[in-house]
Amino acid sequence: MGTQILARISCGNSEVRGIFGYEENPATRPRSSQPPGMWLASSETRRRRNIMKTFVLGLTLSVALSFSAFSSSADAQEAPAQGGDAWPSVTDFAARGPFAIQREINVGPNAAYDIVRPMQLGEEGRKHPIISWNNGTLYQIDRYQDLLDHWASHGFVVMGGHTNRTAGGAVHKAAIDWLVAENARTGSVYFGILDLANIGAAGHSQGGGATITAGANVPGPAGIVTTMPLMPISSYERPHLAQHAASMLMVSASEDPRANRAADQAFADVTTEFVDAQFVGVHEDAMNPGIHGATVAWFRYQLMGDVTAKAQFYPPTTCGLCRDDAWMRLRHKNPPQ
Repeated sequence: MGTQILARISCGNSEVRGIFGYEENPATRPRSSQPPGMWLASSETRRRRNIMKTFVLGLTLSVALSFSAFSSSADAQEAPAQGGDAWPSVTDFAARGPFAIQREINVGPNAAYDIVRPMQLGEEGRKHPIISWNNGTLYQIDRYQDLLDHWASHGFVVMGGHTNRTAGGAVHKAAIDWLVAENARTGSVYFGILDLANIGAAGHSQGGGATITAGANVPGPAGIVTTMPLMPISSYERPHLAQHAASMLMVSASEDPRANRAADQAFADVTTEFVDAQFVGVHEDAMNPGIHGATVAWFRYQLMGDVTAKAQFYPPTTCGLCRDDAWMRLRHKNPPQ
């Protein structure tokens, strides 16, 4: 167990920033305050990095032919799931997954949840991991629909509550308990096809704080093995960070001071595998398509055993997100051995 920190700043790729409304010139992009010792790139540093990129490109070309045959072969393989099943391989995590999806509305406890899932369940003997979703205080579930659809298109059964009052973890637990019961109920569309060993939880803002709590088995165990708080507000949840029993990807945002405080608190308190990925953006960017790829990669890594997806986060100095200009900073704590 140890601590590894990577700090970085975006440069280039101005077309992507233009799509999402960020400034074209990296030198004038607003920066959030950074903790003591955090490295920010000066113009001279960026000049040196450009020189280094040129060197690395030349080195890459010199070895590309050696690996081309291996890469072509690996792309054709499937990523093994932790349950022994196989899932279609993916190389572009930002693209929609291979599964057509179906939505169910007003289902679950008190008809207060929606589900989005693969249209065909259990094909080739697959058991589908579960993701429970919690909304932010100001946003209805339909504001997150593109994100939830994206996850479902990769094979996950995603269940989200309608409520905006999610603090405390109970909204997550009720959804998961209902799906577990449906998996055991003869005649249910979910009968015997859910992977109860691979359950994730995610949420935005207040729902992100609720996700932290649910990951600490509050108000009771729900079988959650990984969590993903997006720009969380942790005012009521900080005591649960040290009790968090699941791995965690926390997505913060460069222009969201509250989420960055939560990320600093989590980095100090969490004792399980933890990655803080700081998106170049604001609190509302939980709805930004720019986070789709990273978020589904985390769930594929954690819940499907996808080693290609794991490479988006590890090794800490050369991972996919570490080299992606849409992400300002990655911090790792307690990485897998």
